[in-house]
Amino acid sequence: MKYIIGPSHMGSNYTYVVADEIKNKILFDDCILDAYPGLPVWSKHLYTCIRDNFQKNNEVYWLVSDYKFNNFDYDTIIELQKENELFIDTKGSPGNVSRDFLEEHHIETLGNHALQVIDFIIREFPAIKLIFWCLYKRTKANADSSYPKHLWYDEIKKRYQKNIIDIDLFTTPEEFNNQIIDEGAHPNADGFRLLNSMFVT
Repeated sequence: MKYIIGPSHMGSNYTYVVADEIKNKILFDDCILDAYPGLPVWSKHLYTCIRDNFQKNNEVYWLVSDYKFNNFDYDTIIELQKENELFIDTKGSPGNVSRDFLEEHHIETLGNHALQVIDFIIREFPAIKLIFWCLYKRTKANADSSYPKHLWYDEIKKRYQKNIIDIDLFTTPEEFNNQIIDEGAHPNADGFRLLNSMFVT
């Protein structure tokens, strides 16, 4: 069984466009889709779900959220870093990006903390597979991203080359923009078919 966890992108509010293909096991056959709107990388619930599914001997795939999700955790994360802690007891929520924490230094702090979390999860669960769907949109399909360069998709791809499912092997930035419905990178029907192809490789 494949367990796929991520933000709203995999939720029924969006997968309904391929509901018949899912029902007929054309897409996401033998998959558990576990979606939480606005799920931040530093969610303790996320870690628990990953751990529990590895204990069940499921294959685990993580659709990694944008660094900005739950960006109002910024002050809490500053405190966490002082204590060498990683996780916050939250599942996130819809619309959880605050305009008050979108400056470059906010993104850098949140992104660096997210990388620490990802590093930890890989150390704990070396077989996990990562799909940086949101980041692909932010820093590759959008060529003028304001994110710090070390947080761009191509840099992250090198950092996590042993665990990443590389979107570049399945599409191009130009095609990707035709496989989503909005700036949040929520997939359209072709986008879900693209994701499915990544899970069956």
